[in-house]
Amino acid sequence: MDVTFINSGALSRAHYSLVRKVESAQSPQAADQIHLSEIDGIRRHFAVGGVSLKECREKLIILLYCSMNLTHVNPGELAFALPQAVNLAEMGRTLRDKQLGFIFCTEVMPQNHELQLMLVNTIRKDLESLSIARVCLALSVLIQMPNDEVIPAVQSQLQALFMHKSISVRRRAYLAYHSLLHNDPSRLTPLEDAVVLRIQRTLPSIDSCAMAVAMKLNQVDSINDEVNALLPIVWQRPGRQSQSLILLVLRALRKAKLSMPNVGIVLDIIKRTSSPPVRVLLREAFLVLSSVSAEVIQECQMQQSLSPVACIRRLLTSKDPNDQYLFVSCLYCLSPTLWAGTLPGTIAVLDEWEVQEVMKLLDSHDRLVRKITLRVLHAVDSSLVKAYNMQLLHNLPAGLTLSDKGEYVSRLLDVGVLQYGNDGEQYARYLKDLFAVAEGDTQGRTEDMSVLEVGLEMILTHIREFDITSRISCVTALAVSVTESGARIGPTLMVVISALACEYCGKIATSPPSLLQGMASRLVSYGVTVQDACLLSMIRMSAECDQIPHTILKLVTEISQFSGKRIRNRCGLFLTYCGQRDVLTSIIAQASSSSLPDFLVALTTYGSNAGASPPVSPVNLKPSSTISGLSPGSPPRASLSPRQLRYEAYGTPQAVPSLRHLLSPSRGTFSSPGSSRSRSSSRASERGMPSELARTITPGELTIAAAQGPLQELPELDHVRNSNASPNEDLTSRVDLISLDTACSEVPVTFPTPEPDFEDVWDAMENSNLRGWCESSMDNVVRLLQSLQHSMRVIAVDQPPFEGELKVLVAASPNPPLVEPKQGAALRLRESEEESCLWRLRCDDPELRTTVKRLLEDI
Repeated sequence: MDVTFINSGALSRAHYSLVRKVESAQSPQAADQIHLSEIDGIRRHFAVGGVSLKECREKLIILLYCSMNLTHVNPGELAFALPQAVNLAEMGRTLRDKQLGFIFCTEVMPQNHELQLMLVNTIRKDLESLSIARVCLALSVLIQMPNDEVIPAVQSQLQALFMHKSISVRRRAYLAYHSLLHNDPSRLTPLEDAVVLRIQRTLPSIDSCAMAVAMKLNQVDSINDEVNALLPIVWQRPGRQSQSLILLVLRALRKAKLSMPNVGIVLDIIKRTSSPPVRVLLREAFLVLSSVSAEVIQECQMQQSLSPVACIRRLLTSKDPNDQYLFVSCLYCLSPTLWAGTLPGTIAVLDEWEVQEVMKLLDSHDRLVRKITLRVLHAVDSSLVKAYNMQLLHNLPAGLTLSDKGEYVSRLLDVGVLQYGNDGEQYARYLKDLFAVAEGDTQGRTEDMSVLEVGLEMILTHIREFDITSRISCVTALAVSVTESGARIGPTLMVVISALACEYCGKIATSPPSLLQGMASRLVSYGVTVQDACLLSMIRMSAECDQIPHTILKLVTEISQFSGKRIRNRCGLFLTYCGQRDVLTSIIAQASSSSLPDFLVALTTYGSNAGASPPVSPVNLKPSSTISGLSPGSPPRASLSPRQLRYEAYGTPQAVPSLRHLLSPSRGTFSSPGSSRSRSSSRASERGMPSELARTITPGELTIAAAQGPLQELPELDHVRNSNASPNEDLTSRVDLISLDTACSEVPVTFPTPEPDFEDVWDAMENSNLRGWCESSMDNVVRLLQSLQHSMRVIAVDQPPFEGELKVLVAASPNPPLVEPKQGAALRLRESEEESCLWRLRCDDPELRTTVKRLLEDI
């Protein structure tokens, strides 16, 4: 705080000093300690007693400040200050004092707290006050803190306030009465009668507050004649202030029955608000017409020679998405017989080119515009939507990016929702046909595809909106596909089936063992994300099986052998719990719902309470060389090769003194997260060898050493340069620096000079950002990056820039002539506690970016 006390706005010197100490704290934890110390001090001060009203007000404000600014620590109970707050609300001399007391009680006091009884008398007296401000304050407290015990004390006073001269008091009285008694509709009768009476007595004026409450209470039918009488009155009033009253009456008429004379007034409102468009009034007028029969509107159109669609046709050619949405939403409110010429003897209002403009809205970038346009066309002729669907389905563009493909699929899903509505079985068949194209054979291998998250969310949300019968039929029709050995299921649809099978397991006709067999045999065909969802669903379904077939256990065990840590853990959970139905039943009972995310939360909670993670492979099965269930003729996944997932053990560390001269302090060095240096030093000391000569050289250090220059130019050892050395000298002291696989030993590690600065490279590629979590150590990530056959440079964790993170520069592939050179890939790794790391990647080479990203995700 760089301002003085006078200009700070602080309540007191103590308040000012507290804020200064908090803002100068070195960490959030230190700030929390300052807040907690202040709370403890105030607690002791209140315990002593003798606190004045002024001092009480200051302490309560400081308590609210402390409790609202704590970041990492629960402030605990502030109930010790509630008696002082209640006393301030009762004895406060100014409205500000009483307001503070009420605010503290509202923020801190739990519902139905015993001290709420002490507020009843205070509220009752304030409701009888002649001060409108005090009455409004008491009503606001009732709205925010409804309490059943206060109803008998204030019910009659609230009813008396329904007729108060101040609209501020009436509005709050209506809301307070509704807040207290909304759970008992039979006791709301006085409020309903008061609102209706108020509207009737104020004619030809309008009480906007009473009208709003009448709509909230669904009492518009009781004042149908009054509302219809108000429309011509407010429409003839001049000035912009009348627009709010017109809008209120139109909204009331949506729930009432519009009289025949008022249909003409609504048409006149449409005519006069369409140019320039007053959007809110124009749309509300069309919504009122949507409750009127087409015959009545047709008759009024003929009498006035006015078509509501003709009044808004100019909006169709606007480039503003708001105008486009306004046009199609208004069009949707009217029956097509009024404007499309679908009945014999009727004339279409829109010209042919205007109809084509409507069709173009199907390609709008705004999804809401597309959905409303689909509804309009479906109302005119359902075959139009069917033809549009077939056109989209059979003309899927090739080479779409993931976001563009998700957008394309979302359009098809919107069509399916409109076409099949609540028919679950037909919707399931539509989904199969859709993803047979979107994720079919022509799109590549399923293990290389990503899940379309937008489509996934849309499908699950729509299925949840079905009634229970349609939901069961939809889930059953989708789940059957898993049991069909020849059916191809893309990753998105597989995640959908996994989520639904977990939620409705035991309710669908498909047997759980057959679903388990189908999912287990397909695991090898998907990436980590899909495997994760399938395994979680399989854990849930195993609770419905008396016995798990041996083939399923074998498939899961084999998947576990060649997967990363995340999938190994999921396989371990399945192999552990699949035979423990009682445990799974208790886990399912603890879940807040039957959905897959809630089951995962319950499963994780149970595992953390158990205190130890389950073994990865509790079933004694020998892993086979190939994964069962892989379709014939399809190549095995590259990630299933043990050679590519596991490196051979390093050879015994030997003395290489020349490397010490290579790694100068100014160069970045790679420090093993596993502290292998300390271990090799201890082993060397046991053999009497100096630790500097015997420590293990990590891949990162080798790379940095190579970046200094070609390996052939390394300085020779003193005993090698000695010309008098014996030809028969034991050469075991000149072993290789490190023993790596052949693929790694042939990596061209010479980096071009001058070496680029990591921070400059990183900032130059700020528009290409990727991040994720890798279930492997930084050591292993560097080794796998070396297998890419790209030049690379590693900068140690303790070297700038971005200290605390390991930095890796991977050179891009050589560019053809006349092509702008690429920076390559810049990778930042931050180590975690469990041999995993957080990675951030920037790369301007699309091919290299895809390769590195896939490598990091598949570990």
